[in-house]
Amino acid sequence: MKMLRIALATACAYGSVAAALLLTASCATAPATAEKIASVPMGTVTTYHRKSSGSLGDFDGKVVWTHESSTWQGKPAISFGAPQAGVALHDPASFGMLATLDRSGKPQLSFDPPVNYPWPLEVGKTWSTNHTVTVYASGSTRPFRIDGKVEAQENITVPAGTFKTYRLRWVNDMGEIETRWIGPGDGIATVRRHVERPATHPQGAGMLDAELLSRVLPTK
Repeated sequence: MKMLRIALATACAYGSVAAALLLTASCATAPATAEKIASVPMGTVTTYHRKSSGSLGDFDGKVVWTHESSTWQGKPAISFGAPQAGVALHDPASFGMLATLDRSGKPQLSFDPPVNYPWPLEVGKTWSTNHTVTVYASGSTRPFRIDGKVEAQENITVPAGTFKTYRLRWVNDMGEIETRWIGPGDGIATVRRHVERPATHPQGAGMLDAELLSRVLPTK
């Protein structure tokens, strides 16, 4: 259980679900629903400012993610990797998070079914998902639950620009609460995020904030 908590803390602290992503601000009117996240070019680099404390780790600086093709268990996957954080692997079709790897490329966690946003997104929608988490360091598995709500559509401004976003909020079964702003029409899985752990969390209180600083598309 201790190893699972450490591994889950690493994944949550750096965004496995997320991790990562892209494209310029949009001036178009956001649709009432979003069916999926838009695809982005492989090789795109996104940079975030992350500040965290307590059980989420003392960090204040940039985290740089690169979007690349990869594989997981012999099948195609999308890799979001950062030297500061490791790698999150996502399913190319659904965008669900399949697994996380440490900075050396060794598997940390995998999720069955993959952890995903509640597509299609619609304001007011609630969801609950149950997963089995495999912890590779110990070879153990355990159930993992997420309960959330799509709270609003809103424009937010970060250093990378102004984006039309959906604001999602969820809590997992260890008491960690996250609010995330995503821009599916622009292919941005995380524009901004805020994570809180209460004192009752197994690893103690902690806080994390991150926002998109920039993105660089690959040269053709």
